[in-house]
Amino acid sequence: MPDDLITDDEILYRRILDRVDHYTYLSDGTIRISSQAFYQSTLRPSVDRAKLRNYDPTKTLGSLSGGVISLVAGDIRAIGVMHKDQKFRGEVESMPILDDPIEPDNDAHAEIYTIPDCNKPAFRKFIEQLGILANKRPPEIKPPIR
Repeated sequence: MPDDLITDDEILYRRILDRVDHYTYLSDGTIRISSQAFYQSTLRPSVDRAKLRNYDPTKTLGSLSGGVISLVAGDIRAIGVMHKDQKFRGEVESMPILDDPIEPDNDAHAEIYTIPDCNKPAFRKFIEQLGILANKRPPEIKPPIR
């Protein structure tokens, strides 16, 4: 299906949960997104393809408390991290959720991963880079001030 291709200029939304380790408000009112906001035990952080959400970040946030940040697919693909003499680069793959017994259907769902697949220590380095990217753009939806 041609709509499965995620182009380098495609915008992706990531929900940032209202958790102490996911973000911090700084004294100047700006928000610092933590690399922990990208942690997933699968080592494949979930994102939504903005164009398939009609560029409406509230559809990514849903009914949960938190915020939504955006990343650009090409910026993710430009990430390269070294771990034990091996280089890992970022990639994004369309992974629609359909007929899952737990998750609601979501044709905008995609996953960020590394090539080659990384282990947890390399993943920590990778999500640090995702956190840096997240802080280069203003949030689509600001998470609540605690």
